[in-house]
Amino acid sequence: MPSDSEADAVVLDAVTHTYGDVTAVGPVSLNVPAGEFLVLVGASGCGKSTLLRLIAGFEQPTAGSVLAAGVRPVPGRGAGLVFQQPRLFPWRTVGGNVALALRYAGQPYGRERVEGLLARVGLHDVAHRRTWQISGGQQQRVAIARALAVDNPLLLLDEPFAALDALTRERLQEDLRRVSAETGRTCVFVTHSVDEAVFLGSRVVVLTPRPGRVALDLPIELPRTGIDPDELRGLPAFAAARAQVGAAVRHPEGVLA
Repeated sequence: MPSDSEADAVVLDAVTHTYGDVTAVGPVSLNVPAGEFLVLVGASGCGKSTLLRLIAGFEQPTAGSVLAAGVRPVPGRGAGLVFQQPRLFPWRTVGGNVALALRYAGQPYGRERVEGLLARVGLHDVAHRRTWQISGGQQQRVAIARALAVDNPLLLLDEPFAALDALTRERLQEDLRRVSAETGRTCVFVTHSVDEAVFLGSRVVVLTPRPGRVALDLPIELPRTGIDPDELRGLPAFAAARAQVGAAVRHPEGVLA
């Protein structure tokens, strides 16, 4: 149940959201403790992205309340955002895109700071290139570096790897998992992929078909650091969690209380 604990980075309290006469999501109540990596997973149209927009402050709930860091969320403040498409400025260099995010946030945007952020996502040698000169996977890494550039405690990601090939997607999953462990930021990540959800999340929430409600709320008891990604994917606990989440996605009515 929601609480007003300072340990909660996000609190959704009996949230419902409608578009006209269609209820997209709700009621949903969730606490997201600081430092957690929460993954929202479910079928298309179940309200995953709607919940993310509510947390970002782009939309307001029809009923209930949303708090981020104890206050109502305001668009562009308090959260870094990564979308399915990188949405970079093609007339700027890779480093220029990251520097612009720092500049708008009123933070130092010198070369050392920019290169440090790019190095964190494995792009230490491409700061001088134009965005159209790098691959789609590298562009998405730039988008993540840009989101990390601003010292926000919350990172919101809306299917950022969906348009990528399988190999690039897997590599970026590994990068994001490592970066989240290093920074300790709270993450809320939206995906259709059960495998991606279990690999990335410290907690996975499965939503029912519209209107989206919580069908399964599962802590993922897997090591976050000190383990090879292939070894992690081969653990029996990984297979068990993937099976449980997959069953809830396919048959959410079977796990609803």
